[in-house]
Amino acid sequence: MSDNLILLHDELSEKYYRFTTRWITGLFIRNIIDQLQKYNPESILDAGCGTGYISNEIKKSFNGTMISFDLDKTRISIANRYFGLETIIADINCLPFKDKVFDVALAIEIIEHLPDNKNAIVELKRVVKSVVIITVPNDPYFMIANFLRGKNLKTFGNPRDHICHFNKNLLKLALSPHFSLIEIKNNAVFWLTAVVSVKSGGPQI
Repeated sequence: MSDNLILLHDELSEKYYRFTTRWITGLFIRNIIDQLQKYNPESILDAGCGTGYISNEIKKSFNGTMISFDLDKTRISIANRYFGLETIIADINCLPFKDKVFDVALAIEIIEHLPDNKNAIVELKRVVKSVVIITVPNDPYFMIANFLRGKNLKTFGNPRDHICHFNKNLLKLALSPHFSLIEIKNNAVFWLTAVVSVKSGGPQI
């Protein structure tokens, strides 16, 4: 199967290509890029990049260094071959980087897949100098939207690999033990974006 067919049928990336969902996912990505531009980072770590669609969209808007990683070898291969991304295979719970290497770390639709997200959050915080940006589905709206488009009907719209569910309060509860400066916003209705500072007192978010 060709790379573009894999992208279209991959469970995690197909929504970026489908005509019915492309507009809302495009807005979701645009909001992430707008948030990133506030910090003008020279180096970005993209955690759990999957097949690399969002990483590639971000790369178009920044001239700095970006490293994308995932545990799935097939998806990483596509991200590297199809989009030409700088990629590695890595585990978010044990990142192969020194402390404070990146200006910004991204975890886009990642922590809802983790049975315990504490280690991942600690690792993301460890490797950045200033800001971590985390997005998650905004449940139950994300599940309702899936159900109405005929997706994951047996689980009432919940993707089978979404272990944790978040609203604003639950996301803040997960992040507050690790960060003191937390800003959580709705992103294109069906997602939440959290911007957290690893520096006490700055940068202002």
